[in-house]
Amino acid sequence: MNAETPSRQSGRRKIRRRSTAIPQRPWGQPRHDHGFIEPLSADELEATHETSLRILSEIGIYFHDDEARDLFAAAGALVDAGSHNVRLGREIVEEALASVPSSFRIVSWNPERALVIGDGRMAFTTVLGPPNCSDLERGRRPGTLEDFRDFVRLGHHFNIIHMMGGSPVEPMDIDVPVRHLESTRTMLRATDKVPYVFCHTRKRIHDVLDMIAITKGTTRDRLETSTYAIINTNSPLQYDSPMAGGVIELARHNQAVLLTPFSLAGATMPVALAGAIAMSNAEMLAGLVLSQLARPGAPFVTGAKTLNVDMKTGAPAFGSPDGNKAIQIGGQLARRYGLPFRGSNFTSSNAPDFQAGAESQGTLWSAVTSGASLVMHAAGWLEGGLCSSFEKFVLDVDLLQAMAAYLEPVAVNADTLAIDEIREVGPGGHFFGTDQTLADYEGAFYNPLVATTQNYGAWVEAGAPDATQRAHRLFKQALEEYRQPVMEDERAQALDAFVARRIEEGGAVID
Repeated sequence: MNAETPSRQSGRRKIRRRSTAIPQRPWGQPRHDHGFIEPLSADELEATHETSLRILSEIGIYFHDDEARDLFAAAGALVDAGSHNVRLGREIVEEALASVPSSFRIVSWNPERALVIGDGRMAFTTVLGPPNCSDLERGRRPGTLEDFRDFVRLGHHFNIIHMMGGSPVEPMDIDVPVRHLESTRTMLRATDKVPYVFCHTRKRIHDVLDMIAITKGTTRDRLETSTYAIINTNSPLQYDSPMAGGVIELARHNQAVLLTPFSLAGATMPVALAGAIAMSNAEMLAGLVLSQLARPGAPFVTGAKTLNVDMKTGAPAFGSPDGNKAIQIGGQLARRYGLPFRGSNFTSSNAPDFQAGAESQGTLWSAVTSGASLVMHAAGWLEGGLCSSFEKFVLDVDLLQAMAAYLEPVAVNADTLAIDEIREVGPGGHFFGTDQTLADYEGAFYNPLVATTQNYGAWVEAGAPDATQRAHRLFKQALEEYRQPVMEDERAQALDAFVARRIEEGGAVID
């Protein structure tokens, strides 16, 4: 296993099969071998960038964190101690852009799960953060640690999921001061894929980094880039202390900052899409500068784009065509800056239905065509982020595998042009029985997990299951097929001892 795309010498789809196990693509990161969609002209892109710089220099950003303001002041920014407003000149921004890496390697406790973020590769994560979860049998309910564990197991089992998205559902049965400890231990033991930092207070960040370091046989201060966290601005034009502190601590320890402004056109941002994107981009650039002041060269991913609200309800309109277009513009800006870019798999639907599938397909397509390096919430998101669905997780895995298959280039060579095979069959024949078809029939094309090509009679005979019902059966099968990765006993015991000690000390209270 490695961070490269699986071999494509034959140009044939390769699906790993074992008896009746769920068919999967092999482990590996898809690559962007196709072009990107760029809604803005070069002049329009520059106008957006220049507007972002004007926002930073003329209006400023509030940073409600003492250390952040000190770092900015030392770098020559204009800092108003009373209002906490920070104004940044062009030179500070350009210096930060010059030091930030265009790609970086991120390594879990299993080196074979190493990933590259950027450099034309993609990585997909589980859903992150919903307080509720649902499935067809048990309905909608507050998440528990066992639900959390099951989502992590699914994320581990499916090869198309590369990273853990923190809490795929919040374990509401665990007290908040110790929740990050139990969640991180569960995540580190149930999977060997890249974990997530719970970034609410500096103490929580330190706890999680210490736990990750234990599983790698090192210490927090010597930890290579091994994890990441989302930092949300408190839009409009503010960073609260936990988020600003999170940028500093993650950068200081060389861990990846994924900076995503809380951008909602028509609510926290202007209703005009151009203005919303420029403002979101300004908030991102401010966080980027802070990360590079804390540690030049610290890994950083931009999520500067915007969603829009439904002007009838005021609710975020996840999966809208406006938001999808903004994702593509965000990708343009990221390429202008030479930064990895974050996309998402979003839907506002309350059920894993047609709306959910259509909106998810739209956001995933915009992520791919924007050049996104990292796709957050790639599997399981429902209800605008208020619920994680086990069935939606599998439906999304199917979409992700299909998207990865789409990204594979078409092999054009003497074998695949198939002139001898065409000559052999000739006019009026068929290709069902040719040697090449018989050799390649099983993996010739993408094999969907959930979709079916059964005719009506066979479908009725099978019980007439719809896609959600088929996904329900598959998520349960995946949990049965799941195998826990093996961690060295000494490290597992050290991890348990750390968690026990920190729980005894009371964990970390959120201010």
